[in-house]
Amino acid sequence: MTPEVEQAIREIETAFDDHKVDFEPEVQGGAYVVVHDLFIGDRYVPTTTWFGFLITFQYPRADVYPHFVDPQLRRTDGRPLGAGFSGPTAWHGRSAIQISRRSNRLNPAVDTAATKLAKVIEWVKSQ
Repeated sequence: MTPEVEQAIREIETAFDDHKVDFEPEVQGGAYVVVHDLFIGDRYVPTTTWFGFLITFQYPRADVYPHFVDPQLRRTDGRPLGAGFSGPTAWHGRSAIQISRRSNRLNPAVDTAATKLAKVIEWVKSQ
Protein backbone atom coordinates (compact mmCIF):
# COMPACT_ATOMS: atom_id res chain seq x y z
CA MET A 1 0.00 0.00 0.00
CA THR A 2 1.14 3.51 -0.65
CA PRO A 3 1.89 5.66 2.41
CA GLU A 4 -1.17 7.81 1.59
CA VAL A 5 -3.44 4.75 1.56
CA GLU A 6 -1.96 3.54 4.86
CA GLN A 7 -2.62 6.99 6.37
CA ALA A 8 -6.20 6.92 5.06
CA ILE A 9 -6.80 3.58 6.79
CA ARG A 10 -5.42 4.96 10.07
CA GLU A 11 -7.77 7.95 9.73
CA ILE A 12 -10.74 5.63 9.12
CA GLU A 13 -9.81 3.54 12.16
CA THR A 14 -9.65 6.72 14.26
CA ALA A 15 -12.87 8.24 12.91
CA PHE A 16 -14.79 4.97 13.33
CA ASP A 17 -12.98 3.69 16.41
CA ASP A 18 -16.03 1.87 17.78
CA HIS A 19 -16.23 -0.27 14.63
CA LYS A 20 -14.21 -3.13 13.23
CA VAL A 21 -12.22 -2.02 10.18
CA ASP A 22 -10.88 -4.69 7.83
CA PHE A 23 -8.55 -3.90 4.97
CA GLU A 24 -6.72 -5.85 2.32
CA PRO A 25 -3.96 -4.45 0.12
CA GLU A 26 -4.56 -4.57 -3.61
CA VAL A 27 -1.81 -5.10 -6.17
CA GLN A 28 -1.41 -1.50 -7.36
CA GLY A 29 -0.88 -0.01 -3.89
CA GLY A 30 -4.45 0.66 -2.86
CA ALA A 31 -6.61 -1.20 -0.35
CA TYR A 32 -10.04 -2.74 -0.08
CA VAL A 33 -11.67 -1.53 3.13
CA VAL A 34 -14.73 -2.73 5.04
CA VAL A 35 -16.09 -0.89 8.08
CA HIS A 36 -18.58 -3.00 10.04
CA ASP A 37 -21.83 -2.32 11.92
CA LEU A 38 -22.43 1.29 10.94
CA PHE A 39 -25.82 2.69 11.94
CA ILE A 40 -27.86 3.89 8.96
CA GLY A 41 -31.16 4.67 10.66
CA ASP A 42 -34.55 3.21 11.40
CA ARG A 43 -35.69 3.68 7.79
CA TYR A 44 -33.79 0.51 6.93
CA VAL A 45 -33.68 -3.16 7.80
CA PRO A 46 -31.15 -3.94 9.02
CA THR A 47 -30.48 -0.66 10.86
CA THR A 48 -26.73 -1.29 10.69
CA THR A 49 -24.60 -2.46 7.79
CA TRP A 50 -21.04 -2.81 6.63
CA PHE A 51 -19.65 -0.28 4.14
CA GLY A 52 -16.97 -1.40 1.72
CA PHE A 53 -14.89 0.57 -0.77
CA LEU A 54 -11.58 0.63 -2.60
CA ILE A 55 -9.01 3.30 -1.84
CA THR A 56 -7.04 3.36 -5.08
CA PHE A 57 -3.29 3.88 -5.38
CA GLN A 58 -4.01 7.38 -6.77
CA TYR A 59 -5.39 8.47 -3.39
CA PRO A 60 -5.67 11.27 -2.30
CA ARG A 61 -5.93 12.58 -5.87
CA ALA A 62 -8.74 10.12 -6.69
CA ASP A 63 -12.23 9.94 -5.22
CA VAL A 64 -13.17 7.03 -2.97
CA TYR A 65 -16.09 5.83 -5.08
CA PRO A 66 -18.37 3.84 -5.11
CA HIS A 67 -19.31 2.41 -1.72
CA PHE A 68 -20.99 -0.94 -1.11
CA VAL A 69 -23.32 -2.27 1.61
CA ASP A 70 -25.10 -5.47 2.66
CA PRO A 71 -27.27 -6.80 -0.20
CA GLN A 72 -30.09 -7.51 2.29
CA LEU A 73 -30.62 -3.78 2.88
CA ARG A 74 -34.31 -2.81 2.55
CA ARG A 75 -36.44 0.23 3.37
CA THR A 76 -38.95 -0.34 6.18
CA ASP A 77 -41.70 1.40 4.18
CA GLY A 78 -41.34 -1.13 1.34
CA ARG A 79 -40.28 1.48 -1.24
CA PRO A 80 -37.29 0.82 -3.49
CA LEU A 81 -33.94 2.08 -2.25
CA GLY A 82 -34.03 4.68 -5.03
CA ALA A 83 -31.57 6.71 -7.07
CA GLY A 84 -27.95 6.30 -6.08
CA PHE A 85 -28.42 2.64 -5.11
CA SER A 86 -27.98 -0.27 -7.52
CA GLY A 87 -27.64 -4.00 -7.39
CA PRO A 88 -27.24 -6.46 -6.02
CA THR A 89 -23.83 -6.72 -7.61
CA ALA A 90 -20.54 -8.43 -6.81
CA TRP A 91 -17.87 -6.52 -4.90
CA HIS A 92 -14.58 -8.00 -3.78
CA GLY A 93 -15.91 -11.55 -3.50
CA ARG A 94 -19.23 -10.73 -1.88
CA SER A 95 -22.71 -9.75 -2.92
CA ALA A 96 -23.48 -6.09 -2.29
CA ILE A 97 -25.63 -3.08 -3.10
CA GLN A 98 -23.64 -0.29 -4.71
CA ILE A 99 -24.02 3.30 -3.56
CA SER A 100 -22.95 5.90 -6.10
CA ARG A 101 -22.05 9.23 -4.52
CA ARG A 102 -19.27 10.85 -6.54
CA SER A 103 -17.38 13.89 -5.26
CA ASN A 104 -17.62 16.26 -8.23
CA ARG A 105 -15.24 18.87 -6.81
CA LEU A 106 -12.68 16.66 -5.13
CA ASN A 107 -10.39 18.57 -2.78
CA PRO A 108 -7.72 16.15 -1.48
CA ALA A 109 -7.07 18.37 1.55
CA VAL A 110 -10.68 18.01 2.72
CA ASP A 111 -12.20 14.99 0.97
CA THR A 112 -10.48 12.14 2.78
CA ALA A 113 -11.59 8.51 2.72
CA ALA A 114 -12.92 8.93 6.28
CA THR A 115 -14.89 12.11 5.55
CA LYS A 116 -16.26 10.58 2.34
CA LEU A 117 -17.52 7.55 4.26
CA ALA A 118 -19.16 9.82 6.84
CA LYS A 119 -20.86 11.80 4.05
CA VAL A 120 -22.12 8.63 2.36
CA ILE A 121 -23.52 7.34 5.66
CA GLU A 122 -25.33 10.64 6.26
CA TRP A 123 -26.69 10.60 2.70
CA VAL A 124 -28.03 7.05 3.18
CA LYS A 125 -29.70 8.09 6.44
CA SER A 126 -31.42 10.99 4.68
CA GLN A 127 -32.93 8.90 1.88
